[in-house]
Amino acid sequence: MKTDVLTIADILGDNRRYMVPLYQRKYQWDDTRLDDFWDDVEAKAAEILNEESRFQHYMGALILFPLGDGEQFAVTPRIQVVDGQQRLTTFQIFLAALREVARQQEMDDIMEQVRGYLFNPLRPRDDDSAQFKLVPTPHDQNLFYDIVGNNAYKQVMAKYAGLFRRVRGGRLPKNTPLRALRAYNDFYMWVERFAWNGPSNEEGENNGKVSSDVVRKRLDALLQALLNQMKLVVITLDENDDAQVIFETLNSKGQPLLAMDLVRNNIFHRAEKQKTPVNDLYEDLWDHFDDKWWSYNAVNSKPKRPRIDHFLAYVLAAETGNRIAVRELYSEYRAFAEPRGKPRFASAEEEIRLLRRHATTYETLEDRIQENPAMSWVGRKFAEWRVTSPYPLMLQIAAAELPQDEQYRIAHAIYSYIVRRTLCGLTQNAFNKTFRSISRRFLKGGELQPSYEVLCDFFRGAKSAESIKFPSDAELKRGILNATVSIHASASSLTDILWELELSTRKEDDYAENIPKPSSLWIEHVLPVYWRQHWPLPTGEPGRAYYDAERVGERDRLLHTLGNLTLATKILNFSEESQGFLHKREDYKKSLLHLNRWFGWRTSWAEDDIRERGETLAEKAVRIWPGIPSIEEEE
Repeated sequence: MKTDVLTIADILGDNRRYMVPLYQRKYQWDDTRLDDFWDDVEAKAAEILNEESRFQHYMGALILFPLGDGEQFAVTPRIQVVDGQQRLTTFQIFLAALREVARQQEMDDIMEQVRGYLFNPLRPRDDDSAQFKLVPTPHDQNLFYDIVGNNAYKQVMAKYAGLFRRVRGGRLPKNTPLRALRAYNDFYMWVERFAWNGPSNEEGENNGKVSSDVVRKRLDALLQALLNQMKLVVITLDENDDAQVIFETLNSKGQPLLAMDLVRNNIFHRAEKQKTPVNDLYEDLWDHFDDKWWSYNAVNSKPKRPRIDHFLAYVLAAETGNRIAVRELYSEYRAFAEPRGKPRFASAEEEIRLLRRHATTYETLEDRIQENPAMSWVGRKFAEWRVTSPYPLMLQIAAAELPQDEQYRIAHAIYSYIVRRTLCGLTQNAFNKTFRSISRRFLKGGELQPSYEVLCDFFRGAKSAESIKFPSDAELKRGILNATVSIHASASSLTDILWELELSTRKEDDYAENIPKPSSLWIEHVLPVYWRQHWPLPTGEPGRAYYDAERVGERDRLLHTLGNLTLATKILNFSEESQGFLHKREDYKKSLLHLNRWFGWRTSWAEDDIRERGETLAEKAVRIWPGIPSIEEEE
């Protein structure tokens, strides 16, 4: 038996025929496996584009068994795939999809690169099938050869279109038995989207302004991510090895190791070298991390992984200010704990105590405990907004042991930043980069020095950068009046915005009842989305709405702005919602929410009313979510 760690380029770059045995399963990777694989490749491609790639990603094991014809003259060697055929098939389908996107852009250079990893050059005594790097089971061969061969994407999809009743959004049904075709379809759409829009967690839409050079760089990044940043443990058997025993052993049902398991083993291994009583160290400090709570998937963090993994990533980000690759956590941690081979910590106990200190803050942010009022408050806000990218900043603030009022001030500024950008219709795709940059400012000279002033200085210096800017009061007011917030914001974040406005309205009323937040609240459009029948334009009858395109367009835009949104404690049925304003006003009069008292004395609800209410809410918003002082002074 021979064991190597090889990249996908090493494996597919050789002129070999990888033969899948008849007894192996047909290709069956489901959506979860495909999504996870794409997330890994996309994340690595993003690192390459940002020149941030440091670690290769482990993709599992590949067990091979040479078939003994490697020495034959003028024949391409065959090698049997004992285990790992699902991965190899996925790699090939992905490459075929990438090639097709390159074909549509007439990027022959990328197509030629891909070709070398899909096909072998035929040798004199080869049959035609020897041109394919991978030979699947007979059940999958025809479809696989259609995908990997030189057929265009549309030709392949047209050939099998008759097998599906309908295709929604260009995507094949989940329950299709042709899993390879589903994978090809998904990869094609994902690669095309990446080529035009870039990484999904970074900048927004392209608006048709992406150059061919940018598209080429993105496709090349995807290609290099798969070929050079993904690696497999390749076990090559010899004639004396029992391939089936090895196959069964590697595919046993044991629980996979988490990144934190590897970190724990690494720390305690060093503790033993330091002559530290490891049993006491475990019971006193580490046992806390073995609680089941840590093994459950984090609710709002991406990608889907156990809490303990995300916690470790946040700790490393807080301590270094660097971008942390969640998929290479163990490598990231080793680089942190032993930079350039020199221990960062004087002892294993000091190392674990650092993790425990941050664990208290993380558990507070996740609403497991309430140790820190400021962190507990902002954690609940982040949960409403389903954002976790500011977590490393919160770990830094708590670790610096700032006074509670300063912690709250910084936390509230971050919350205001998120809300203001949403109300202005600005993208949140650069949040990871923005908060990482702030984190580095807090680590000035390698020493943790977070403060509200440092935060303000950062945004003062970045006020003109569209992807980073902290909107001013004037911009916030314009955004509230014009941004179609109900389209681009989530229901939970809109509920939080409107509830804060509700609380602000109560404070302005001397007789406001202290009504607690209802367990369920619904976002309601006062002017309904389907307004045409019962909500005529000022020009006259409902039917005329269809002939006044300019007015219709303006009304359709305004109905999605904040001025037309309110909270309700029940869902109106369709017929009730579509009734005219006077009918809906009776419901608002009965509402216990002060936000709805605005409508009690109105006799109509149209564009001017929406604008007027928007202006009132905008004045409240600038006080609820304050901006950065010096930016406001310059307006």
